[in-house]
Amino acid sequence: MEYFDFYKFKEDPFGITPDPDFFYPSKSHIEAIESIKYLIQKGEGFMLITGNPGTGKTTLIRKVLTNFKEEKIFPIVIYNSSLTPDELLRGIIYKLSNQDKEIDLNKFQNKLSIVEFLTEYFKNRKLSGYKNLLIIDEAQDMPEETLTEIKHLSNIETEKEKLLQIILFAQPYFEDLLLKSKYSQINQRISLKVRLYPLAKEEVDDYIKFRLQKAAETPVYFKRGAIRRIYKASKGIPRVINLICSRALMVGYIKNSYKIKKSYVKSALKHLHL
Repeated sequence: MEYFDFYKFKEDPFGITPDPDFFYPSKSHIEAIESIKYLIQKGEGFMLITGNPGTGKTTLIRKVLTNFKEEKIFPIVIYNSSLTPDELLRGIIYKLSNQDKEIDLNKFQNKLSIVEFLTEYFKNRKLSGYKNLLIIDEAQDMPEETLTEIKHLSNIETEKEKLLQIILFAQPYFEDLLLKSKYSQINQRISLKVRLYPLAKEEVDDYIKFRLQKAAETPVYFKRGAIRRIYKASKGIPRVINLICSRALMVGYIKNSYKIKKSYVKSALKHLHL
């Protein structure tokens, strides 16, 4: 790709696919990671992380999963939350079977058999020194019945400790949903709540430099005026920043320039209808 060759990119610095290698440690993202560590270490049962679209919730999940590789933690991640209760339970069993080939998916005939199996399975893993963690992305899309099932899963415990810890990732309006009386039991169980915020003005400059340094072998950079314009147009949302930067770099390529000017950003915004 000539565009990549021009900048000598090892990979796309502003791709919109969640990539843990390009995780930028903003203040709120670091707070989220530290809170997850606290949840796991202290044995807390329930956590909620919220953020507007494009603020990096899925990237954060994938970054956290890379951190778990060196620890005795079994994460189960559900990215599609618009599931019925039965689909959720079978999805969890399926994820477990990918880790443990001895699990026979055909032996589960009903919901009771799945719940009994999960209780025993999580207990045995806990006794072996492992921690069980369920992560659900886009939790705001869960049907009411499935959210109730999540509450039931949080009841898997012994007299002394939780056997399953749960982290929900959702858009901010999910918090308002949980304030309804029918969800009060779930809301009361969430001991940790963290909000992911858009990047601050000074963070946008660092964010762009961080991603370029990860991918480029050339002295490509964005001029100060260009960065100010990107911040204003993106409102600090990483996904939008990536879209603008990618298009501005294309303009720089056409102009045969490693210096990305404000005018290039304006051109990018025009093409993106921002």
